[in-house]
Amino acid sequence: MHTSFDDLSLVLGEISLFRGLPPSVVGEVARASQVLSLPKGRIIYAAGDRPRGMFYVMSGHLKTAVSSPEGGEKVIDILTPRKVFGVAELFGDAACVSTVETVTPVVLLAVGRDGVFRAMEQEPDVARRMLSAMAERQSSIERDIAADCFQSGTAKVVDYLARLAAEGGCGTGQIELELEIPKHVLAARLGFTPETLSRIFRELSDAGMIHVHGKQVTLMEIFARQHLGRPALRRESPGFSRRTGREAGNWFERAAGTRVGRMVAWG
Repeated sequence: MHTSFDDLSLVLGEISLFRGLPPSVVGEVARASQVLSLPKGRIIYAAGDRPRGMFYVMSGHLKTAVSSPEGGEKVIDILTPRKVFGVAELFGDAACVSTVETVTPVVLLAVGRDGVFRAMEQEPDVARRMLSAMAERQSSIERDIAADCFQSGTAKVVDYLARLAAEGGCGTGQIELELEIPKHVLAARLGFTPETLSRIFRELSDAGMIHVHGKQVTLMEIFARQHLGRPALRRESPGFSRRTGREAGNWFERAAGTRVGRMVAWG
């Protein structure tokens, strides 16, 4: 599927990093960009890969994870629509530490490293925006560390559900939510086992706070009164088939020197 230069420019205009920039600068980024349509379970890049670009989530969810030599995995982030990832990795020569994998079908805008650097040369404000994005990510990491140190498992789940409600524009009363990521991925993101997550959901249900049916979670009025609108130590909202992830990087090489990338359906 072909993605036109104008369409790529329109998508870039929705991203805060590039919004409002001169058309010539956006054009440099668009020429290094491509839209990717990917299935569940696809590696975008793996630990040890060299960074080739940054990504914007147009739809779907991905997980960022690190692994131990023994094969253990720790999910450190869930990437949701309108999130940008891979920014910090562009500015060093070190290999990627984490692996990013789709947990649902996704559509991504991938922007090649050279296009970002050319835009920075033309417009210094791009560099400031990149630094701002990295500072925001650093703050998010620090909030996560604070939550891990000081919050109980139940508090983490309550904060996650409250954040989902807030993002959906919900305020008070009974609120219907849908978990868009598998429960085992959510549990890994919050730092405990699926069994612990199930136990916490059951305890909240027994207390009359929530009702869970599959992916559907209903926040009862008592939950809304007690937990919505209050300040909290909040995480970012969480939403290996062992392929190398180098598939995801190949298009940067194929698209080098071309005017417009192509939609790639990685089956």
